[in-house]
Amino acid sequence: MKKSSKLLVFAVLIAAMIIPEYISAQSWGGRRKAGLWDNWSINGHAGLTSFFGDVSIYDSEIVDKFTKESGPAMGALLTKHINEKFSVSGQLLYGTLKAANTSGRSFESTFMEYNFQANVNLVNVLWPYNMSKLGFNAYGGIGQFMFNTTSIVHTEGSNETIQSSTAVPEFVYFMGMGLSYKVNHRLGATMDMALRQAQNDKIDALVKNDNFDYYTLITIGMTYYIDSFKNGNQYSRRGKSTKGRFPGRLPMRRRR
Repeated sequence: MKKSSKLLVFAVLIAAMIIPEYISAQSWGGRRKAGLWDNWSINGHAGLTSFFGDVSIYDSEIVDKFTKESGPAMGALLTKHINEKFSVSGQLLYGTLKAANTSGRSFESTFMEYNFQANVNLVNVLWPYNMSKLGFNAYGGIGQFMFNTTSIVHTEGSNETIQSSTAVPEFVYFMGMGLSYKVNHRLGATMDMALRQAQNDKIDALVKNDNFDYYTLITIGMTYYIDSFKNGNQYSRRGKSTKGRFPGRLPMRRRR
């Protein structure tokens, strides 16, 4: 019941944030109205996932955290830009997690996550008429993930191997912040960091203190902007004069 309530609250917050902006963007008839298939982007990213849970011991030591309790991750993000301020995305993520404590227990895990997230470009929210190519973004979302863990418990004279995995997809909630830079009309670069809370305590194959496991994701990536999926990017050709802005935003006229 708790998970259903959190999902409902999250959906209501996203709708309350996006719908007024979308209606406002469609209300002025003096410009071409952006449709569902306009203003998309695809992002590929790679980086590190770091584990925080019962087995981790380097939570406050950054260098050891990255070298001893982190693993590689990679993913793809499909984004619909509602306007210059707000967007919604779907992400597919693959990664690894690992850690070892001083009691002789260690684990390695692989996971796959898919999620839905809402994004806010804080630069464009605070300075609506800026022409900067740099964006500072905040986002949050909800998704599901599946994992497969192998844990080894070292004792005197023997090693015990424990397998743990998800029978069904588990929920994960997350929030994060990132930087984006639009290199040109088509390409951009990103750097992100997100904190994710798994809705179970079994990633490290050790259930203790009834606390959920966490993991962070730090990535760098490249973005390809798509003006429109329809009519051979006709939306792009109509908006060539809006370099540095989303198609449809008109430049301010000079006073004569």
